[in-house]
Amino acid sequence: VRLQPPPPQRSLVRVDDPLAAYHELARHERRLRGWQVAAVTGSVGKTTTKDFLAAMVSTSRPTGASTGNRNSTLGLPAEMLSQEPEVEVFVAETGMSKPGELKLLGEILRPQLVLYTRIAPAHVEFFPNLEGVVRAKAELLEWLDADGTLVINADDPNQRGFADEVSARVLRYGAPDADGRIEAVVDRGLLGSTFRLVLPGGEARVKLGLAGIHQAENFLAAATAASVFGVGADEVAEVAAELRAPVHRGRQLTIGNNITLVDDSYNSSPLAVRRMLELLAQAPGRRVAVLGEMYELGHLSVEAHRQAGCEAASCCDVLVAVGAADARTLIEAARDHGMARTSTFLVESAERAAEVLETVLESGDVVLLKGSRGVGLDRTVAAIGGVA
Repeated sequence: VRLQPPPPQRSLVRVDDPLAAYHELARHERRLRGWQVAAVTGSVGKTTTKDFLAAMVSTSRPTGASTGNRNSTLGLPAEMLSQEPEVEVFVAETGMSKPGELKLLGEILRPQLVLYTRIAPAHVEFFPNLEGVVRAKAELLEWLDADGTLVINADDPNQRGFADEVSARVLRYGAPDADGRIEAVVDRGLLGSTFRLVLPGGEARVKLGLAGIHQAENFLAAATAASVFGVGADEVAEVAAELRAPVHRGRQLTIGNNITLVDDSYNSSPLAVRRMLELLAQAPGRRVAVLGEMYELGHLSVEAHRQAGCEAASCCDVLVAVGAADARTLIEAARDHGMARTSTFLVESAERAAEVLETVLESGDVVLLKGSRGVGLDRTVAAIGGVA
């Protein structure tokens, strides 16, 4: 094959495997830059927790972070190769959809800190059971620096054995006796929460404007990890006032006629749906849920969608299910648990969901939109006037 010459002052390198070569470039960058690396993984809340942690550490150190959810074996190396020269701490979201991917990313990153959010069923289409997911998440542990720190969720039984697999320092968060914990929590629903934050070495009162107690858990995870970098409780409390949910990950929007959208359309899993429905249940006024199908659940898919329909029936006044067979399972379960047919809608696309909302929304409604990325509910948000 005859190749075009490279642009002026550029070189063209021919390799047998472009992805493997890309990984080697990332390894070289890691060695060259000498960062302290914090790797964030788990099943839910990775991107939000990663962003929280980067914001906290940046109060005292030049900090870089992977953007969005670029956490794959392609996206994360690209982020490593795009950091500013002054960066000292690099916060990396690490994701996986099959065994071996976190092993590879761990070998490239060689982190000084590994932080786990909660582990729950996700990508189980590629694993025989939840235990397979847990073992794949544990692949990072062998690459954690022996002088580093492991930060685990003490309230997650799936992480109980992780501390025994490392010689590094271990910090736990989430349980009443953990190193990092929140106390005296006041759940303000869509307005967020207030609580007392307790970290190794200090505590502070925090007002968090992000909807949902699960965001307080994400904040606690990040704050516990940030304490390893010398960031105190008072400093993270100040950061809390500036935090906003990432686009399509629980961000609140207001459209005409005093309608509030909770745009959590980026992705979905059974646990995440349950948490957002619990949040919706606390909202004042009429509650509307637009739930897209949850992908990559394999043999758990039917039961997961049936359960989501049952949960929606207990808290929603209007329900729109988006997709095909699994969406039908969801809507039928909601009807079986008491929702009227006149308040439940099954549609095949994000665009059709927008058309339904245009006809049913009323002043003061609170609307939750959540579904797997492939469903495209961000298009629903845009179509009805939501602006990120």
